[in-house]
Amino acid sequence: MSVHLQTFFFHKKNYNEYLKFICYFIILLLPTHYSFGIQQQKNGITVIDLQKTPIHKNTEIALDSGWEFYWNQLIEPNNFKNNKTFEKVSLNNWTHFKFSNNKKLPSFGYATYRLNISIPKERPHISLYIPAAYASSKTWINGKLISKIGHVGISKSETKHRRFSQIVSLNTHETNFEIVIQVANFYHNKGGIDKPLLLGTTKHLNNLKIRKIIADMIFIGCLGFIGTFFLLFFLFYWNKDRAVLYFGIACVSLAYMALSDRYAPFTVIFESISWFFLTKIEYTSLFLAGTTASLFFYTIFSDFTHRLYPKALIYSFFILSILVIFLPAPYFTKLVFPFLILMIINLIYVTYIIIKSFIGKLHDSLLLLVSMLLGSIVFYVHIFVFLGKKGDAIIYVNFGYILVFLLLSMLLMIRFSNSFKELEIAKEFALEQKKEISIKSNELSNLNLELKANLKQLEDYNTELDSFNHIVSHDLKAPLVAMHTLVSFIEEDLEAVLDKNATNHFNLLKDKISKMNALINGLLEYSKIAKGNKRKDVFSLNKLLNEVIESVNPQDRNTITLPIEDIEINTSRIELEHVFQNLISNAIKYNDKESAKIKISVSKLEKEYLFSVSDNGPGIDPKYHTKIFEMFSQLNVNDEIESTGIGLSIVKKIVTANHGIISVESEKGTGTNIKFSWKI
Repeated sequence: MSVHLQTFFFHKKNYNEYLKFICYFIILLLPTHYSFGIQQQKNGITVIDLQKTPIHKNTEIALDSGWEFYWNQLIEPNNFKNNKTFEKVSLNNWTHFKFSNNKKLPSFGYATYRLNISIPKERPHISLYIPAAYASSKTWINGKLISKIGHVGISKSETKHRRFSQIVSLNTHETNFEIVIQVANFYHNKGGIDKPLLLGTTKHLNNLKIRKIIADMIFIGCLGFIGTFFLLFFLFYWNKDRAVLYFGIACVSLAYMALSDRYAPFTVIFESISWFFLTKIEYTSLFLAGTTASLFFYTIFSDFTHRLYPKALIYSFFILSILVIFLPAPYFTKLVFPFLILMIINLIYVTYIIIKSFIGKLHDSLLLLVSMLLGSIVFYVHIFVFLGKKGDAIIYVNFGYILVFLLLSMLLMIRFSNSFKELEIAKEFALEQKKEISIKSNELSNLNLELKANLKQLEDYNTELDSFNHIVSHDLKAPLVAMHTLVSFIEEDLEAVLDKNATNHFNLLKDKISKMNALINGLLEYSKIAKGNKRKDVFSLNKLLNEVIESVNPQDRNTITLPIEDIEINTSRIELEHVFQNLISNAIKYNDKESAKIKISVSKLEKEYLFSVSDNGPGIDPKYHTKIFEMFSQLNVNDEIESTGIGLSIVKKIVTANHGIISVESEKGTGTNIKFSWKI
């Protein structure tokens, strides 16, 4: 068999026949797109002669040149005799027409197109395909009105814009056709008919339109379903991954844009709806689709993209959307070009990141990288197909989109599955942590029970200690009182025979008894500090200080300066009074001058008061600044000054109980300044 094949293929005659067969087969399969004809003059009218043009079942003849163009004229058939054609033009945006006088036409306006063609009589059944134009239109063939899209007028208020494509069947018994089209555009930057009319077999044109409709419905349906599914999935089930949200919005926006651009269903459902409003929504959905698709990419590759990338996307979309909303026609329809430029720049950056991640194996999912790269390639093709108007290739682009979005949908579900597995692992870990916390909680409960028992025992001890203090104070103070009384009696009985030394000894004995009594009272007072509930009062500081001064300086022999500005304080009055009484009395008692000079100051901060009591006494050596607050500590041992060494320790305990700090600023021979804080 292989020998016969080789003989067939390499024999010159058979080889030529084989090539002819292949070429003929390809011609039959592929649509034949012609754009030629012979222009002839008949009765002063230019006719495109297509009599010798072969028309097969897949033939497409583009009627894109030789059109008579009448600017700012709406002419009906049989009324062309008194009108002179503006120019002979090819079908394109009329703002691009190049006339002999170098005049350029505006986007807004109205015009009439006319073309006469002659086709062979022997032909299959043919039709005329009229593409959708950015204008309202009326079409006549051989004087018969066969199409009316919207309402053609000479002003914006008179014109009702609609946009559809149509297939019109041509009379099989006629060979000459006059095509007259009136158009009016008052909304888009593209004026007039910008795509060629196609002449072809009715079956081929219908099949072509059906294929486009099927491809569009599959594209719109798939993207609409996928987008709606992921939006609902994000809203009601899994809102932890923003990639799901962006993907859903991108799919729905693309689906709406394709539906509105190619079929405009809302203009059929709501005949009075504004075409400008729908076009603005269409452009906004286009920008939203591009932005959310880019944000989806950013969410997936956030570790590799620049931190300013999402902000640039959002600001660009916001600016374009604001311009679409506020710019009038036709300016807002020109924004698609800068959007495409931005998307091309964005795609270049996206492609760079994907290739970088792919080569460097920086991402775990190879399938994700391939899908994103395929999506970028399809988007590239879509942009250049859109710019280049490559006809039916958009059908294949649609299927490319569907494939990419299905792959990305699968990848999102895999991403969700992985996240769900991680969540399950986290739940298991949380359960283990909960068990450990439960165990620790039980242990803590046991410790709390022990603590309560210890607190109860401590309260009992405190109660016993209070009882003990009262008993001890009574038992100790009673003998001291008796001793003091007895010594006084003995001193009175022996007053006549006592010499000077004996009298001094008796006085010294009574002083020691009095000091012992004061020491017992100090110990009792120290044990009572910071016990029980404190009652707070609002009172004047200077009034409190005046009361203290009256008790410690009754003869007014010393100079005591109060704060210049009196303040109201909300705290325990008894405790603050005790502190100032100790500090002021110490400043007077241990002063080595004839008259003590004491200055008291206060400042109120946000969360505490700052007090200071300074004097002109002998001062305290810095090495004793801490020692003076210790119990029973006395620096100046003088039998003439009665002291227990407990006063400053009581002061420190009160200040500390009120969340304050007490300190000493003093040098020997320079006086003393005691500062302390007091929480508000």
